[in-house]
Amino acid sequence: MNLDNLSKAKVLVVGDIMLDQYWLGDSARISPEAPVPIVNIQEMSNRLGGAANVAMNVSALGASVTLIGIVGNDDNADKLETLLQSTSIYSKIFRRDNFKTLTKLRAVSRNQQLLRLDFENENFNLDTTDIVDEFSNSINDHDIAVISDYGKGTLNQVADIIKIASNNNKKVIIDPKGNDYKKYNNSSVITPNNSEFQQIVGPCDDEATLDAKAIALCKDLNIDSLLITRSEKGMSLFSRGKSPCHFPTEAKEVYDITGAGDTVVALLASALAADFSLEDAVKTANLGAGIVVSKFGTVSVTINELKSSFYLRSNLGKRITNLEKLKQTVLMSKQNNEKIVFTNGCFDLLHHGHVACLQDAKSRGDRLIVAINDDKSTKRLKGDSRPVCSIHNRIAVLEELNCIDWIIPFSEDTPLKLIEELQPDIFVKGGDYKREELAEYSLVTSYGGEVVISPYVEGCSTTTIIESILNSE
Repeated sequence: MNLDNLSKAKVLVVGDIMLDQYWLGDSARISPEAPVPIVNIQEMSNRLGGAANVAMNVSALGASVTLIGIVGNDDNADKLETLLQSTSIYSKIFRRDNFKTLTKLRAVSRNQQLLRLDFENENFNLDTTDIVDEFSNSINDHDIAVISDYGKGTLNQVADIIKIASNNNKKVIIDPKGNDYKKYNNSSVITPNNSEFQQIVGPCDDEATLDAKAIALCKDLNIDSLLITRSEKGMSLFSRGKSPCHFPTEAKEVYDITGAGDTVVALLASALAADFSLEDAVKTANLGAGIVVSKFGTVSVTINELKSSFYLRSNLGKRITNLEKLKQTVLMSKQNNEKIVFTNGCFDLLHHGHVACLQDAKSRGDRLIVAINDDKSTKRLKGDSRPVCSIHNRIAVLEELNCIDWIIPFSEDTPLKLIEELQPDIFVKGGDYKREELAEYSLVTSYGGEVVISPYVEGCSTTTIIESILNSE
């Protein structure tokens, strides 16, 4: 799939528009008035939320997007419109005197959310005829529609919106809300999370039950497909007449799930509008969700981030013999704000000392490169009787270790050439050394890298193991 084609998409987003506010500061004291932390606010920021965040995610891909929704006649509406004016989103926003702009205010300290305050409307029985009319006027200028439903009143006539899209042969992707999914009848794809799905169909204690209830829901609602986002279990796609497809999570580390659902529908819709297959569209959405949950707060995924992650995902094979390929992979990883760790060795007869060093090395960053001496350089370093295992066998064993991301052989006695080309953030050496005495120290520190000595595991060495075997015969 060609991610550049995403920029050709034309997406119409309609739904509950929100303002996400963040008050950030240090918290070092407990209030004398109540057992709650005191946050010394140092920064305040506003971000697009809800349907506006969906539109922002589409826009970040370089695609065309129109946003339809309702806000109040208040200061927060002004802030929302200021944010929208700084984007390429074409917005058709209706202001209401009797409506409060939907706002979520989060108090945050040290990237930890301490409190969320929601500013909502008590009466959601809005007349949304103008929303339906605007959707009807706009749909033919777009390839696909996204309905971002947070249950806040903008989509009171969602069935009419779906019917208009269907009459114009446009697909509709829905991020649903509430206990009644009948209102989403005849849509194209619905994207509940696992909790929302089970709230509708009941508990799913095993995969077979989940599969059966998902297919049944597709039939009951007369929808083409159901995409369930399942946190650490990734995503599951169900389509009538097809076998379920399960996509493992792309998230390396979950930092903040805020806005992840918005990213999923935005990327799914954009990919379908760009003529991706449904499976490839889900893969794209899954990749984007893996990126956004590693960030803090309500954010969008850029096309460059998506390309970087896609490149890395496509090059997950650990054995890399081409230095230029590894350089490109490392560059992509660094652009993804990942910390690169590098270590090296012969790794002849892999033992506990090796494994402990490798695990320690991986714990210091996001990606671990292991450079391994080839057979000739191992012989020069260790003597004519070594290596015991050939380079192919040694690499095959290292490939089974989850802590290693990439393995590259080298023929020199030291990996100075590789380090110069790759410039890892951290160089790790296992053993009883002083950092300044290492041949790699001057090079690594010259470009701002860090040299770390991994704790030595007493009594673990290949030489000792070989001697023990020989003495036992």
